[in-house]
Amino acid sequence: MASPQLLQSLLTQLHALSEVNETLTVRLLELEERVALLDQKLVHGQQEIPEGDRVLLAAADLRIERISGMLEPTPIRPKAEVLPISETMYEDEPEQLFMDEAA
Repeated sequence: MASPQLLQSLLTQLHALSEVNETLTVRLLELEERVALLDQKLVHGQQEIPEGDRVLLAAADLRIERISGMLEPTPIRPKAEVLPISETMYEDEPEQLFMDEAA
């Protein structure tokens, strides 16, 4: 069992990490809204966008989609079955000696 000081330290770090996560999530959502508003203005105004700005806008849009996907909860994968050592040995293969045993 972990000592009380270690447990307290881990809880403090977890709390700080959750605050950072919350701040980043809020900032990401705000950025997503700003990009959506910019897209609407560009569609309605039919303004000509310089090619460099268009590339940056597309890259930012892709990055936001990727980060949003990372924030989606992922299903918990079942733990892999651990086989006892005796079941993982291959009986057909001869045992190989280590370098110091071969000398």
